[in-house]
Amino acid sequence: MLGIQVGRSRFAGIMVATLLLASSCGEPRATAPKTQSARSQIPGTNILECPTNQTTTATGFIGPLGGIVQVGATSISIPAGAISLPTLLQVTVTVPASNYMEIDVTAGALEHFTFDQPVSVTIDYSRCNRSNIDRAPLHVWYIDSDTHELLQDMGGVDDKASQSITFTTGHLSGYAVAD
Repeated sequence: MLGIQVGRSRFAGIMVATLLLASSCGEPRATAPKTQSARSQIPGTNILECPTNQTTTATGFIGPLGGIVQVGATSISIPAGAISLPTLLQVTVTVPASNYMEIDVTAGALEHFTFDQPVSVTIDYSRCNRSNIDRAPLHVWYIDSDTHELLQDMGGVDDKASQSITFTTGHLSGYAVAD
């Protein structure tokens, strides 16, 4: 009987170590904006220039059961369990007036918010001209919304037919489509 308990204890210890290792491998978080533009630091990577002078925004309240907030064809889909708070979280998706194909996703008045599970974000880039999007697959970048500095490549699945790109993230902040 003692051998079974030692085996279970060892198994439990291995499981705890595995969970700790897995949780330490999450996506890195930027702690402060950098002052130098990342456009010059990452050769060949540029935020898509797709000027618009119109800002569009949508707000929704998301709880533990999840939900979607959508502005046009740009959206965030939050699965059940991604928010553990027993109350509703105000989520806002904004496509700002900008020279770039960028969005801001916020939670209430918080500058950044981290989910318990990854959420899916789709960015519609149909306002961009064809020469911007027919190149190699596009990526989404986590950006500093004020400086447009590229902070982290979020990857994404580029759907040229629908002119949208979908990626997953664990946090809300500014994002831009880049080539």
